[in-house]
Amino acid sequence: MARKPGPHATSDLAMYLDRRILELRHKKNQRDIAIAAGFNNPNMLSMLKNGDTKLAIDRTASLAAALEADPKYLLRLALAQDGNETKARVYDEVIGTVVSQNEVGWLEVLREASGNSDPAITSRARSAMRAIFGK
Repeated sequence: MARKPGPHATSDLAMYLDRRILELRHKKNQRDIAIAAGFNNPNMLSMLKNGDTKLAIDRTASLAAALEADPKYLLRLALAQDGNETKARVYDEVIGTVVSQNEVGWLEVLREASGNSDPAITSRARSAMRAIFGK
């Protein structure tokens, strides 16, 4: 009998964890990651990947370190999980939009390419950017 997916199985966090753990498999296994993140139960990563539970906000930094991931990015994914939309919105309003190190790199390239001209987002520019990612 097929396993029923958890209520958060389609969250960006669940999909990211699944992909990131696969990317790290040549260096460490899921149990190693769970232990490094400080989870008492190594199955916690499986529960997060399967969408059975949400990531507690106070666990994002340790999990990000164990995943060799940007903690700001992981925080954004955790805040966006079902039921946390209000927290994510308040966080953005109070703190500002969470920007990962990779996103900072994209901004630097944009500024360099535009000659620091602060270009507006046009429909052409939006289409070009989406095309880079096959969208």
